Amino acid sequence: MDETIKKTDISEEILKTTPEIVTREIAEKEEDISEAVSEIPISKPEDDDFNLEERKKNAIKFLKTRTNYITYALLAIIVFIGTYVRTLNISKLKDVTTGTWTLGPDLDPFLFLRWAKYIVENGSLFTMDMMRNFPLGHNTASEMKLLSYLIAYFHKVLSFIPATILPGNPTEVTVTYSAILFPVFMFAITIIAFFLFARKIFYLEKPIIRNSIAIIATAFFAVMPSLLPRTIAGIPEKESASFFFIFMAFYFILESFTSKTMKKSLVFSILAGITTGMLALIWGGSGFVLMTIAAATFVAFIFGKVDERIIYSYTLWVAVFCLTVMPFSLKYTFNTMTSSFTTLSIFAVLGVLIADLIIIKKDLFKIRGKLLRKIKLPSPIVSLVIAGIIMIILSSFVFGIGFVPSKVRNVIDGVIHPLDVSRFGLTVAENKQPFFINDWKNSFGPVAFNLPLYFWLFFIGSIALFGKLIEKLRKNERFVLIFGYTLFLIGLIFSKYSSNSVLNGNSFLSFVLYFGGVILFVGLFARYYFIRHKRGTFDIFKEFNISYILYFVIMSMTIIGARGAIRLIMVLAAVSPIVVGFLIVKTTEKFSKEKEESMKIFLGIFMVIIIIAGLFTLNAYYQRDRYTGENFAPSMYQWQWQNAMEWVRENTTEDAVFAHWWDYGYWVQSIGERATVLDGGNAIVYWNHLMGRHVLTGPSEEDALEFLYSHNTTHLLIDSTEIGKYTAYSSIGADENYDRFSWISTFTMDESQTTETANTTTYLYTGGTATDEDIIWTDDNGKEILLPKKRTGVGGIIIEMTNTGAIKQPKAAFFYNNQRHDIPLKNIFIGEKLVEFEDGIDAGAFIYPMVNQADGGMSINPIGAAFYLSPRTVHSGVARWYLYGEESENVKLAHLEPNSVVENLQSQGALNGDFVYYQGFQGPIKIWEISYSDDMEVNPDFLLKRYPDEELRLAIKGEYN
Repeated sequence: MDETIKKTDISEEILKTTPEIVTREIAEKEEDISEAVSEIPISKPEDDDFNLEERKKNAIKFLKTRTNYITYALLAIIVFIGTYVRTLNISKLKDVTTGTWTLGPDLDPFLFLRWAKYIVENGSLFTMDMMRNFPLGHNTASEMKLLSYLIAYFHKVLSFIPATILPGNPTEVTVTYSAILFPVFMFAITIIAFFLFARKIFYLEKPIIRNSIAIIATAFFAVMPSLLPRTIAGIPEKESASFFFIFMAFYFILESFTSKTMKKSLVFSILAGITTGMLALIWGGSGFVLMTIAAATFVAFIFGKVDERIIYSYTLWVAVFCLTVMPFSLKYTFNTMTSSFTTLSIFAVLGVLIADLIIIKKDLFKIRGKLLRKIKLPSPIVSLVIAGIIMIILSSFVFGIGFVPSKVRNVIDGVIHPLDVSRFGLTVAENKQPFFINDWKNSFGPVAFNLPLYFWLFFIGSIALFGKLIEKLRKNERFVLIFGYTLFLIGLIFSKYSSNSVLNGNSFLSFVLYFGGVILFVGLFARYYFIRHKRGTFDIFKEFNISYILYFVIMSMTIIGARGAIRLIMVLAAVSPIVVGFLIVKTTEKFSKEKEESMKIFLGIFMVIIIIAGLFTLNAYYQRDRYTGENFAPSMYQWQWQNAMEWVRENTTEDAVFAHWWDYGYWVQSIGERATVLDGGNAIVYWNHLMGRHVLTGPSEEDALEFLYSHNTTHLLIDSTEIGKYTAYSSIGADENYDRFSWISTFTMDESQTTETANTTTYLYTGGTATDEDIIWTDDNGKEILLPKKRTGVGGIIIEMTNTGAIKQPKAAFFYNNQRHDIPLKNIFIGEKLVEFEDGIDAGAFIYPMVNQADGGMSINPIGAAFYLSPRTVHSGVARWYLYGEESENVKLAHLEPNSVVENLQSQGALNGDFVYYQGFQGPIKIWEISYSDDMEVNPDFLLKRYPDEELRLAIKGEYN
C-alpha cells in the first residue's frame, strides 16, 4: 500500500491540523490497517519449508499485530519483579519488644503512620498535634497531610482482603501492616504510570517502536537501585506516593497538549491540575513538576508551538492546581505562592501566554500588524517583551521595587545551589552536596572505564534523542546544535566532578564550565532562531515535538537538582531510563533498515555493545535490589531504640515531654508515645538553635534548665550518634560568629609506639583533626606560641601512666607550619572518672575501650581509643552528661539503654564501661529525668517561633560561599 492510498483515508479536517497530529493520525491508521490485515488468512505454500526471508517477514508481522498483547504481558512481569524485590524484607519488620509489625529503618514514616492511625480511628486528622513542638503544638494545616490519608484509605481497602494471602503472613491487617505494604502498592502503580508517560513521549512513533522504548525504559525504572530505599516495604515515605503523581501529571499534561480536540485537551488539563495538586499536598518537591511544566510550555511558546488550545489548557491546569491545594494546606496561600519563585514561575508563564493570546493571536487591540512590522522580531519574542514589561511594572507596584531583582537573584542562587544551604540545610544528610566521581557512580554503577555503564547509555541516549528533536533542521545546523548540546550536558554534569579536583562545583573553572555550556547552547540556538526568522523559515521550529521538549526540560532540571543535593539523584534516576530505552530501540531499528554494508557493521557492533551493557546493568541492578530488599529492616541500632522506647512507654507518665536533638522526634512520639520539643519537621528552626546552644553544647546547666523548663520538659535524651553530629548542632547552635561550632574526633592507640621506662608507660593515640579556635601557649622557654584555628592540626594525644596506675597530665601534639608543639591538656577522663589539672589549655581527652581484631581473634584494650575534646567541647552538655556521666540535683539518669555490641561484651565479662570503639563509636541511649527549683521561671524568648535577632537569623540562614 503506497503513501497516497494511506493518506486518502484521512479527513480534510485532520489535514488542517498541526504536522504532529497528522503524523499521529497516520500512525493510528497504519495500526488499524495492520490489525485488519492480520485477520486475513495467509495462504500456506505447498512446501512447508519457509525461507529465512519469509520467516523474518512473518515474525515482524506477528510482532506488529500483537504488539499490545506482548507489551502488556511484559509490563505485568516488570510490575511483578519491581514489587517482589520490595517485599523481601517484610518478615523482618518486627518490633523486638512487642513482636508486632513495625516500620523500617527510617524516621519520617513514623509520623505519617501515627497520623494514619488517628485518621482510621477518628475519620479525620486533628487540627493541632500536641505531640509536636511542645508546649505550643503543631498546626497540621501547615503540613502536607494527604500521605497519611492515603495510608488510612489504603488500610480500609486492604482490610477487605484475607490476611492469609498477603505477604509476610499477617494474622490480621493492622494499620501498621497497611503502612508497610503501602509503598509497594504505590510503586506497582507508579511503574504503570511511568510506562504510560514514557510511551506518550514517543506518541508519533509506530506502536511497536513506542511500546518497545517504553517497556525497556520501564524495566530499568523498576529496578533502579536509588529508588528502592524510598519505595520498599516498611518505608511509607513521601516519595513512595509522589512518584506516581509526578508521572501521571506529566502524562496528563502531554495528553492535554497533544489532544486533537479542545474538549479532550481541557479534560486532560483538569486531570493534570488535580494530580499536580495532589503531589503538592504530599511532597515538598512538587515545585519540580510546576517549574518543569511551566518551563516546557515557555520553550514551546518560544518555538511558536503554543496555539490557543494549549493556552487554554495551561490556564486551566494552573487554575485547577490552585483550587486543589489552597483549601487544604496553609503552605499554599496567596502570599506563599507569590513569594515562592517555584509557584511564581507558573503564573509568569501564564502572563506571557495571556499577553500573546490577547495581543497576537486574538489581536483584540488591532495592533498586531503594526507591532510586528515595527518590531522585527518573532511574534513569541514580541509577546514576551510586552508581557515582561507589564509584569515587572505591576509586580513592582504591588510588591515593591525590589521584588523583581530579588527573584532574579533567587533564580541564579537556585541554579547554583538547588537546595537549602543554610546551616540547618547543610546538616541534613539528604541535602549533602553530591559529586559525580563518588555519588553518581554509586547510584548508577556498575562501572566501566571509571564511569558507570548506565551513565554512558544515558549520556549517549540523551544526545541521540536531542538529534531526533531537531531532525527537521539542516544538516549543518543539526551538527552545530548537537555539539552545543553535548557541551551543555558536559557542563551540567562534570562541573562538579569531585571535591578534590579543580571541578569541585565552586571553583572558577567549575562556574565557567557550568554556565559556559548553558550560554553556548542557548546562544547557538538563538543564532539559528533569529536567522530563520529573518529568512522567513521560522516555522520549522513549530515542527519540534512538544513531548521531546517537555522531556528535555525535565532531564535538564533533574541534572541541575542532582548536582545540588544527593537526594535528588533519585529523581534523575527515575526519568533517565527513557533515553536509554530510546537509544537501544532506535539503534536496533536503524541497524535493521541500514543498507550500506560498512555502516551496518558499525551499527551492528554498537547495537550489540549497548544491548549487552543494558542487560548487564539490568542484572546488576536486580541483584543489588534483591540484596538490599532482603536486608532493609531494623537492625541493632533500631532494636536499641525499640527497647528504649519500651522503657519510656512503661516508666514515664503519658504527659511526659522529651527534649533531644531533632532527629529522633518521630520515634519518641510514635514508638515511645510521648510528646517532644523538637522533631524531624523542624517547624520552628529557632528551637533547634536553642537546643543546640543551651543544652547540647552549652557549658551552663542553669541555662539548659531554663530552656527545658520553658518547654515543660520532663526528660532529656541523648543518643550515641550525637558524637558524630556535634558539627551539626554546634553549627546551628552557634551565634553569627560560629562561637560554638566544633566537632569531636576519634584517636586510637598506636601500640607500636608505646614506650616504657622504669616508672612510667607512655601511650600515643594517633588521628587527625583541626583546631576550632586559636590556641595561645607559652612554651618552656617563655616564648608565646599562636596556633591559628583550622590551620593547626591535632595529630596525636600523649598519655603517661605510672606503674601504680596514676595518670600524669596528658598532652596533645599540635602541628602548624611543619612544626610540632606538645601542649598539656587540663582534662582527661579515664577509668570512669574525670581528672582535672591546674595548668595547660582548657581542652581534654576522653579515653575509652577499644576492640582489637587481629588474626581472626579479638581482644579488648581498656584504654585503646580517645576523643580529643577541644576548649569548645570539653565542658559541653554532651560531654558532661553523656560522656562523663555527671548528675546533679536537677538532672538524674533515669535509664540507660545499652548498645548491643557493648551489652554482648559485658555479658562475656570483657567490658565494664558503657562505651567501646568497634567499627566506630558504640554507646548507650541515656535518658535523664529533669526537675526544677521552685524559683525557676519560663523565659518567653525560648518560646518564640522566629529568631528575635535579625542578624543571627540571617547568619544561620547562610550565604553562598
